[in-house]
Amino acid sequence: MKTRIYTFNLFVVLFVASLFYGCAHTNDLASYNLSASKILFKKYVSYDLSKVYVDINAGYGNDTKSIIGVILGGLASGYTEEQVKEKFRNAINGDSISTNITDGIKEGLLTYYRITPVKSLEEDPKFIMDTQLLKFYVESNSYGIYVKAHTKAILTDRNTARTIWENDETSSIPLYDVYIPSFGSQTIQTSKSVLNAIRLMNMTEDELRFAINAAAEEVGRMQSETLRKDIADR
Repeated sequence: MKTRIYTFNLFVVLFVASLFYGCAHTNDLASYNLSASKILFKKYVSYDLSKVYVDINAGYGNDTKSIIGVILGGLASGYTEEQVKEKFRNAINGDSISTNITDGIKEGLLTYYRITPVKSLEEDPKFIMDTQLLKFYVESNSYGIYVKAHTKAILTDRNTARTIWENDETSSIPLYDVYIPSFGSQTIQTSKSVLNAIRLMNMTEDELRFAINAAAEEVGRMQSETLRKDIADR
């Protein structure tokens, strides 16, 4: 009986420890001097991103149908649920989203450390920043349309292969309205109004793509903000 209790307790301890380790946030910036250092930025996109998850019927609380779902059910709607999903799939490019996230992190390092970005190992970088885009969702509710991104950023010392800084984060960012003129000025017009379903139906794929990439850039800035706080706490 004692053996069984000991085994069970050991299993619980190991399980809890594994959860803690999996969620650990690494910050060893105090042991390294990144200022003026060369950093190579790499990116990784999960293969699952080829199957972008688009949820247009997810509400919150008692909101059992999303605003998109309600409009799709209206008599004036000429769109099907699958057409809306297809529009998002065509507008979402995992590689460009990952690039925008990486740019946000790079901007943070340039701001707080004045680092020198390099393009290849031939330039002998001292550190490597790896940005991983693991999941990307599109969801809607009565407040508007949002993207949810699960990202991981890892800063590694190239000489020792040790992780200096690591942050695993899930971000929820609203999509803002975007308008690209069909003639005349090529200036892309944006507003602070959250994209709604009615506007979505009339957007071009280019406009939707721009809105999604802008949201991805904001995801990168959120990673950068965590980095800034960790720099301040070192």
